[in-house]
Amino acid sequence: MSDPAPRILGLGYAVPPTLRGNDDPIFGWLKAHLPEGSNPFQGYTTRVVLAPGEDLMTLMVPAALDALQAANLQPSDIDMLIGIASVSPYASPNELSHLHQLLRLPPHAWVMPLNNEFSNFNASLVCADALIRAGRAKHILVVVGGNWTRHVSYRTPQSVSAADGAGAAVVGLSSDPTLWQLVDQQTVADTSFFGSMYMQGERYTQYPPQGGHEWLWSDPFFQITAEGMRGFGAFGGQIAPTAVLELLARHEIPPSAVTLIGHQASTVLFDMWRTVLQPAQMIETIQNFANMTVANIAVNLAWSVEHDPITQDNLVLFALACDMHANAVLLRRNSG
Repeated sequence: MSDPAPRILGLGYAVPPTLRGNDDPIFGWLKAHLPEGSNPFQGYTTRVVLAPGEDLMTLMVPAALDALQAANLQPSDIDMLIGIASVSPYASPNELSHLHQLLRLPPHAWVMPLNNEFSNFNASLVCADALIRAGRAKHILVVVGGNWTRHVSYRTPQSVSAADGAGAAVVGLSSDPTLWQLVDQQTVADTSFFGSMYMQGERYTQYPPQGGHEWLWSDPFFQITAEGMRGFGAFGGQIAPTAVLELLARHEIPPSAVTLIGHQASTVLFDMWRTVLQPAQMIETIQNFANMTVANIAVNLAWSVEHDPITQDNLVLFALACDMHANAVLLRRNSG
């Protein structure tokens, strides 16, 4: 057995049972107005979608409970809850606090939302590893959940990719070398694209102003400018993979010895990444689950346990974010 180190003790995920196909009437306007073949968001057959009466907690609670069960732990064992509920019903506090309530986590368990879409899961693992190594916590629950099907305009190209889901992981000390351990991370950022992809409500002028407020806002939805569309390919396809290459080079690991789980916005990006990185294995669910935004990586990591087992002992979690930055986290195990 290895020396005790922070490792992923258990994983869990949840996706809605409701599916939305390519022929769904909600995409009617786009089909009538968007030239065929012009949309960079590609690769979906069905999308997992929250139904009326369901919400983020419908997904995040079972994902968290599954991770706890896999780790053989109880909610009372958790010292900290890290992650994100996106999009939360409140600007603040984040609904991650509601998850704390529903799971009945202990009062001392600190809720720490990380609002860095879409690298939330990666960042949460890095924070959990550091906090446990520093002796600040013993068991940390990481949960990320997205409900973006309710926060896109169905007159925008990106809406065809939207899906919902939640993933969870429990991180704690273990000597079991077969469990995933965080090794390192690498980020590359080009914040000159800041403001080209964003979540915001539309502004409506209210006349006359009431209560001193000149503006009212609609529910927030994800918006991409023309510059954001350029960055989607230029940064996401060409610059972002350098984060993976730099990380692997630092540890003298060839991509051919790596399994890659990446942000699944489009098969257009997948094709670029396969060409540049040439990993031994890529795990994705884009055709059937589509783009679960903040939950892509967490869901696919947990999903892979039963459905597409990881073949390599080096695993890279590759996140792409809309500010724009890309983050790669290297995990390692000894599967024997």
